[in-house]
Amino acid sequence: MGKEGPDQKIEVLHFDTAATGKHPLVYATTTTEDTNLTQLRLEYKLDSLVKNCRSEFEKVTTIQSWVQSRWQHDGNNAPAIYDARFILREAEKGKRFRCVEYSIVAGECLAALGLTVRNLGLMTKDISEVKAGGGHAANEVYLSDLKKWVFIDPQYDVMTTYNGMPLNAVELQDCIANNKDFQLFNPNKTITKEAYIKWIGPYLYYFYTSLNGQPVSIWDRVVGNKKQLTLYAKGAEQPPYFQKIFRYNNSYFTHALNDFYPLIR
Repeated sequence: MGKEGPDQKIEVLHFDTAATGKHPLVYATTTTEDTNLTQLRLEYKLDSLVKNCRSEFEKVTTIQSWVQSRWQHDGNNAPAIYDARFILREAEKGKRFRCVEYSIVAGECLAALGLTVRNLGLMTKDISEVKAGGGHAANEVYLSDLKKWVFIDPQYDVMTTYNGMPLNAVELQDCIANNKDFQLFNPNKTITKEAYIKWIGPYLYYFYTSLNGQPVSIWDRVVGNKKQLTLYAKGAEQPPYFQKIFRYNNSYFTHALNDFYPLIR
């Protein structure tokens, strides 16, 4: 049967720090040969959107705000093609899409501008027990000037900082679980800080991303092709299922923060 929705409890999580090096994450360092990203950059005039930005942080916030404003969220509508230009064109016709599509479009737009970006999957502690609502799609971007990964949530146009430093997803979870007074940056004013804490908190339990940027297909899930790396806390269980739909057998697992957050050189 399965639970109707996820639990709302937020726990303090603990991780290892030293990298194991067993499942390295690979990121492209150039986009000049990706014609799809080049066409996206030109068709939607992305350079003009960020021409006045003075830092990578400003570029990220500008692009995220633009993406969030392209359509209104619909958690049940998936596109025929998982491609930023297709999704944006459909949005121009009035179509609405899920968090997954906000993540795809934001990720491709940022990559088209030369930033290192990855899709980030989040799952609740009871992801294996719920029928729906146990997962959320967002992104993390590597800011080279700060030499760190930062969390963005394009569905809500949200970034967060603590003492002036942008947070990654795990750092945000730590702030929420330990009642630290972090700052919510939300230019499009889509949600209050209090409402976002209540909404995002339960999702910040399992964190996963692609090993090399490749998407995970239904076939990969069926046969267990391991294309992802999942960060999970010490003492946590490895989830056997994703929302009673698929076996969660396409991921390697690590407790190590430095495995999940590699320094990009």
